[in-house]
Amino acid sequence: MNHETGLRTSRLDRLVRHTAGLLLTVASLVVLACGPPGGATTAGSAAGASPSPTSGTPLERLFPLVDRYIYQYVAETDSGEQESLVARVSRSEAAGGTLLLPGGKKTFRYQADGVLLTRPDGAPVYVLKQPLTVGNSWRGEHRGTVEIFEVNASVSVPAGAFGGCVTTVEQRGGDRPLRVTTVFCPDVGIVLLEATSGAQLQRLALESYGPPVEIGPDGVRRLP
Repeated sequence: MNHETGLRTSRLDRLVRHTAGLLLTVASLVVLACGPPGGATTAGSAAGASPSPTSGTPLERLFPLVDRYIYQYVAETDSGEQESLVARVSRSEAAGGTLLLPGGKKTFRYQADGVLLTRPDGAPVYVLKQPLTVGNSWRGEHRGTVEIFEVNASVSVPAGAFGGCVTTVEQRGGDRPLRVTTVFCPDVGIVLLEATSGAQLQRLALESYGPPVEIGPDGVRRLP
């Protein structure tokens, strides 16, 4: 591996770590790379798809997990370099599921007051927490303070235009300062994430999402 390739890999690794709870996922989505911008179908309503478990908790709509769904993001650094990041969902129970990322897996649990991520040290931290009001805050995944910044945001990304979104900002000071802005959109999940550390900026934008596809002699079809 040459020096330049090593730098790109290092930047992407940092982005994956910063986005850790990114995880994104969906309870109601359009087919991968298809469908009208911002459009959605109810979980499991896509042709051939099985109904996905649901926890029935209030914040699952903003951070849904649909088994076997695939999310592709455009990861961009402050230098303009771009990489593709793919996240895959595994879910077999109503209480939560797992997001498989290039840097490892993230496990999430739903409960009445929010969505929890299990840190590598086993300690749970909130990804989202009730009440959904501007100024509500809690301890974040990166050991900073997360605060709800906006509750009716609109955002446009390669996957489409979305409204009614919730924006959170996690800030950490000290000798390793970090600011992570995350946008959660209804029936989609995380569509945009920006991580700033010093002069470095990494941006993750949703490009496509939906069930896996198979290309056969009869064309493209969704897998059940």
